[in-house]
Amino acid sequence: MFSLSSKSFRRLAAIVFIGLTANLTTSVVAQDLLVADLNEKEVAITTDFNGADLLLFGTIDHELNDDVIIIVEGPPKNIAIRQKSRVSGIWINTESATLETIPSFYQISSTRPLNVIASTKTLKELGLGLDNIPFDLIEGSSISGDDPQVWKAALIRNMENEGLWNENSDIKVRKKILFRSNIHLPANILPGEYHVRILHFRSGQLFNETYSLINVQKKGLSAQIYQFAHNYPPAYGMFAIIFAVFMGWGAARVFRR
Repeated sequence: MFSLSSKSFRRLAAIVFIGLTANLTTSVVAQDLLVADLNEKEVAITTDFNGADLLLFGTIDHELNDDVIIIVEGPPKNIAIRQKSRVSGIWINTESATLETIPSFYQISSTRPLNVIASTKTLKELGLGLDNIPFDLIEGSSISGDDPQVWKAALIRNMENEGLWNENSDIKVRKKILFRSNIHLPANILPGEYHVRILHFRSGQLFNETYSLINVQKKGLSAQIYQFAHNYPPAYGMFAIIFAVFMGWGAARVFRR
C-alpha cells in the first residue's frame, strides 16, 4: 500500500480531469465534424463568359439517417411578374406585380429529396426549397383575383427555365464521410456575392451548419461597360441611341450598294 499527500492527490486529480476533458472535447468535435470548401471562390464575368462549374467538397461525421443540404443563393433583386390574358384573340399582359429581394440565383442540392430529409414544417422554418423562397410584393404592388401561389408557381417555372433556380438531389457521399456537389453558374448570372450554406441533417433535424462565399465580378471590357451604364445611366442611354442610329444608317448605306 502507498499513500498520497494532499498536494499529490490534488495534482493527480487535476491530471485526470484534464485527460477526461480532452477526451470529451475530442469526442464532441468528432461528432460535430462538418468541413467544406470550394475549388474556386472567385468567378470572373468577361465578354466571352459562358458560365462556370464549381465543385464543393467536404467531410462529415456520417451516421444512419444523416443528410447534407447545400444552398447557393445569389444577390437579391426585384422581379416583375406578369399575367397574360387573351383579349380579342390576342395574348397581352393584363396584370403585373413586382416582387422584392428575390434571389437572382438559387440552387439547392441534397443527398435525398428534401421532403424525405425533413418535415414540411422544418423546411419552411429554415426556408429550404424553391417553394419556401419568400414571395413578398413591394409596397404599392398587388395581385388581384388569382391565388398568389399560382403566380409563385409561374415565377419558379420561369426562373428554372432560365437556369437560375434549381432543386436537385445530386450530392454524393463517399465512404460515409466525404461528400461533393457540383455548382453550375449560368452565363446570365448577376455579379455580386453568392452565399453558400452547407447543412448537416441528422434524423430530420438540423445538426450542424457551415458557410462559404463565391465572389462573382465583371472584368475586362464588359466590366467597364457595366460600370459606365450604372454610374452614368443618362449618358449610357444617349450613347446606345446614337450607336443604334449610326449602325442602322451604316447598314442602309451598305444595302443600297
